[in-house]
Amino acid sequence: MTTVRIAHVEPWPGKRGLRGHGFRVFSFLVVLADDAGGRALPVWLNGPEGHGLFRRDDRPHPEPAEAITAGLLRTAGVAVTGVDIDELDAALTTGPRHGGHDALPLARIEFTAAGTAEARQMTTRIGYALALAAAAGAPIQVAERVMDQLAVPAQDDLLGQFTRDVPVPRPKRHRFGRLFRHPRPA
Repeated sequence: MTTVRIAHVEPWPGKRGLRGHGFRVFSFLVVLADDAGGRALPVWLNGPEGHGLFRRDDRPHPEPAEAITAGLLRTAGVAVTGVDIDELDAALTTGPRHGGHDALPLARIEFTAAGTAEARQMTTRIGYALALAAAAGAPIQVAERVMDQLAVPAQDDLLGQFTRDVPVPRPKRHRFGRLFRHPRPA
């Protein structure tokens, strides 16, 4: 297993919002960095999975459920001891996915409960597991074979390295677009 850190989380726009203005966040790019090996592993998360990892000005926005959960677990005497990623579909590393996809990214959360020395595990979606690890300060480990197959040499600009060739959605041209335009000021 290779210990990695969450080096970057970037929201990626999806469809344009109402009347072609703004964007809805469609997915999140999460870059896992293997600092010792000089490698980076991009993971594209769809839907709400990346929300718990997204931060602005070093604060979550809004406070993610995972941070609240980590606090509750600590209070109850449960320690999150790590997150392990044993398998990862290559499709999750190439860019945001549109439509249905069979790749169900899973990770194992390892924890110990108060009064027991025995470590236990729970399997959950990778985005939620990563957010809980970040909130609890637990290490993240990726199987060496996954890193060998899917990680690439890290560049200085991690964001650009993985988003350079990913298209941003364009506004849709509506057949009746003139009906919905705002009048031009005189």
